[in-house]
Amino acid sequence: MHGGPSGYRDARPVVAMVNTNRIRPVVAPIAFDYLYEPLCEAGFAPILLDLCFEDDWRPAIMRMVERNTPDFWGVTLRNTDDACFSGKHSFLDLVRDMIDEIRAWSASPVVLGGVGFSIAPGAILSRCGADFGIQREGERSFPELMSRLRNGAPVDDIPGLVFRRRDEIVVVPPGMADLSETPARGRAFVDNARYFAEGGMVAIETKRGCNRSCIYCVEPGVKGRKVRLRPPALAVDEMEKLADRGLDAFHINDSEFNLDVEHAHAFCDEIRRRGDLARRIRWYAYGMPHPFPQRLADAMIAAGCAGMNFGVDSADDRILRAIRRTFRRRHIVQMVETCRKAGLLSMIELLFGFPEETYETAENSIRFMQACDAPLVSLTAGIRVFPGTVMAEIVAREGLSTSNPDLHGAIEGNEQMLEPLFYLPSRLGPDFVGAISRLVAGDSRFLPMNSPIMNYDDNGILVEEIAKGARGAYWDILNRWRKRQSPEKTAGLTEARS
Repeated sequence: MHGGPSGYRDARPVVAMVNTNRIRPVVAPIAFDYLYEPLCEAGFAPILLDLCFEDDWRPAIMRMVERNTPDFWGVTLRNTDDACFSGKHSFLDLVRDMIDEIRAWSASPVVLGGVGFSIAPGAILSRCGADFGIQREGERSFPELMSRLRNGAPVDDIPGLVFRRRDEIVVVPPGMADLSETPARGRAFVDNARYFAEGGMVAIETKRGCNRSCIYCVEPGVKGRKVRLRPPALAVDEMEKLADRGLDAFHINDSEFNLDVEHAHAFCDEIRRRGDLARRIRWYAYGMPHPFPQRLADAMIAAGCAGMNFGVDSADDRILRAIRRTFRRRHIVQMVETCRKAGLLSMIELLFGFPEETYETAENSIRFMQACDAPLVSLTAGIRVFPGTVMAEIVAREGLSTSNPDLHGAIEGNEQMLEPLFYLPSRLGPDFVGAISRLVAGDSRFLPMNSPIMNYDDNGILVEEIAKGARGAYWDILNRWRKRQSPEKTAGLTEARS
């Protein structure tokens, strides 16, 4: 436990904050850092139960109850599953078991939240058995719920609240915080130093929300379709505090760093205004090829940015239009050249298997990456079908059935699509992964397709590299590791079948 001495109890009601995420490398529950001050300001005593670091999590729950007697439980679900075609590992049963264990020792209310929960809040509340849930951000709604439950007041109008009313589950429309009014947090509740030592980086937010309409993506649903900008000074305040504690590698948690170019530029300028901060840190971001002007790439480099991975998905304009991306092939070429001129390390993510995909469109994307001399490209076949997305609607129309040859993973009894379900058109052939792998064989710019090494759940290579001192984005660490290996060792890293 962290955030208070063992057995400590003051007059305030205790809220046990439970991190259920046990993936390796470890990823810090940033939401708890953002919830800590609001809970304290509302009169509660938050205590952290981080099951990530417990060899046996069941006794840890028992010890929490015996030492602290929590009045409330806040449980986070970061991911429903590993979202990896080669893994297909669901985390929901584990979270349900953890909540069952809490109930075995405590009668206090259990509230479930987190990005993973917000993908399908009603269905996940029912599946995991919590008393309440908070959809999307909880800085205001979670303390408000605790206060009303404590005082016996009605709760059914709290933004984002998910609760049971007789035989139905009610989901109250979520609110959206004004980030300009949200102060910088101390980031001292979670043991970020340990997460940095074992996870290799620290997360930072510069904005929330995504206004794009990609047919497979849950980001607009879980973070809101309105892009809300955080004052750059507040985000950099957090980075500086963490850097002063020796945590010097960061990943920007935004859906797309360059959704607002001027705001991204202002963030970089703020880092540069902090004296030597840009030289003391290294950070990475996720973005899209357009808009990405040269001046932004140059500003990122000047502010200590080490790399950016671009969610490109396809380099075939027909596919890009079909999946509702807002850029085209010409923008990808411009982005590659922009990064090259700035000296910015970049990776392009290609995602194969959309309903309109053919072997020709996939090959077209590969050939295009080779022609524009993309420095690093990751390859994934199979689209994770999440509830609430256009892809889910497509699958529902085609038929969620074992007779649908385009579906892989959990099909029977998975009508709500909570379990890992993937779409990969059968027209691509029985050996699509092998065919694409042969197409890029010997080309070191391409990371192995559908490889387990690109699954960030229980990734032994990443764990070992981080233990040796590697820091930064996982794709960068893996690429550096790969460059040190012999061709024979990396030749068999691709999953053999589609």
